[in-house]
Amino acid sequence: MLWTETFSPFTWQLGRTAFHPAADVTISDNDVVLTLDLPGLTADDVEIELADGYLAVRGERRRPELPDGSRNAHSERGYGRFERRIALPDGVDPDAITASMDNGVLSLIVPKPDRMVRRTIAIGGDQRELEPAGS
Repeated sequence: MLWTETFSPFTWQLGRTAFHPAADVTISDNDVVLTLDLPGLTADDVEIELADGYLAVRGERRRPELPDGSRNAHSERGYGRFERRIALPDGVDPDAITASMDNGVLSLIVPKPDRMVRRTIAIGGDQRELEPAGS
């Protein structure tokens, strides 16, 4: 049995060669946080755009070059171009969106528009009697 044949049973199960970064969306009272796992990528490898009500994150995870005389016997990690899009509510201020990248994890913080921020309304102690209409 050749070394490459050892991994043959996995081929039909894995068959995934495209890179599709995992994403989490967390919603708080004031903002939406989008977190993507982008292992091996830097901020220079990623483009972020807000257009037509969607926040798009795109880039490319490149396959590392092998030394001369080497070849892959088995590969499960995905490579290639990717794009993840999330719909945002109307009224998001594009200038208020912040992005940071730490150890291959991209975090985008999108403040909610004022109309979507939850507010509590205090009940005042000044009560007046209502006058009937037409008085």
